[in-house]
Amino acid sequence: MTAESLPPAVTAEPVPSTMTALLLTGPGQIRATETPTPRPRPGHCLVAVRYVGLCGTDLGFWDGTSNYLRDGLKSYPFVPGHEWSGRVVAVAGDVTGVRVGDRVAGHNFRPCGACTHCATGRIAACPHRSEMGVLGPEPGAAAQYLLVPAHTLVRLPEEVGDAEAALLEPCSAAMHAVDRLGVTAADRVAVLGGGALGLAAAQLALARGATVRLYDPAERARALAAELGIDAAPPEAAPRDEFTAVVEASGAPAAVRGAPLLCAHGARLAQLGTPHHAVDGMPTAELVLRDLTLHGVLSGIAHWDALLGAVASGALRLTPLIDAVLPYDRPGHAYRRLAEGNRTRPKVLLRMG
Repeated sequence: MTAESLPPAVTAEPVPSTMTALLLTGPGQIRATETPTPRPRPGHCLVAVRYVGLCGTDLGFWDGTSNYLRDGLKSYPFVPGHEWSGRVVAVAGDVTGVRVGDRVAGHNFRPCGACTHCATGRIAACPHRSEMGVLGPEPGAAAQYLLVPAHTLVRLPEEVGDAEAALLEPCSAAMHAVDRLGVTAADRVAVLGGGALGLAAAQLALARGATVRLYDPAERARALAAELGIDAAPPEAAPRDEFTAVVEASGAPAAVRGAPLLCAHGARLAQLGTPHHAVDGMPTAELVLRDLTLHGVLSGIAHWDALLGAVASGALRLTPLIDAVLPYDRPGHAYRRLAEGNRTRPKVLLRMG
């Protein structure tokens, strides 16, 4: 079927011909720009963006330290944003399963669809992929409207609010880590790092009945963990040889080096945080001597349905992770807030509509 023979796109309301998008033009430089509003094309939906979440990847783009910039995988100017929620306002004529008016969120991977990884469903490993707002030319979600492939979307249940939904993309990786480790009520779980990933992983492990302790050097992070019902302590209090499952969720070199030492013999270890550089002094021999299973965890595309269930049931509380919600016409303030070391909660959101 050609594009010309498709049924016309269905729209809920008049969509303006132009829209406001936020453009990162260099380190510490972001401005609003007027750009044509995307039009639905086959297989796609147009979404009115409600919230955009900012994370450490976005901070690296803001301050110019990003590995993507350094390695030439991304360059200014571009529209940022890969964590988002919104409402469908138009669907292409060939789209099924998504309707105008649906509240949605979605993953940010755009695979080639033709390589061996795509053929086996491992689209996050596609060497030719782009990632919306992160890798390649795909513009990000920091705009009034976003054109997205329908198959990347999930419809939000009533129990999941729009602001919470902007945290689903990063928290899907935490769900992936807990699933990958096969956490059960019989496990003793250590989570290293009290950011959004660590707090989500700890809550998800608790929901499975495991005994969980979170370790973070910051008192404010431990206080938030306690608010969520998670036992927390400073890293120096962590016992060695104790835990049957460990989630390293910070990417901090000290935590990466220390994670194997917390593991009991035969334990499973998930590396969820991403170090920005090679980690010197990693006790690799301990992986062998303790007979550990090490999992590298990238994204959580296959785990959204389970994640939505956890949020809808209250097992995973995301609203307490939000530090500030700022309007889209104050993006510099939002990035600076994200960079502040005294935040008591990890996430900063931009309200786009």
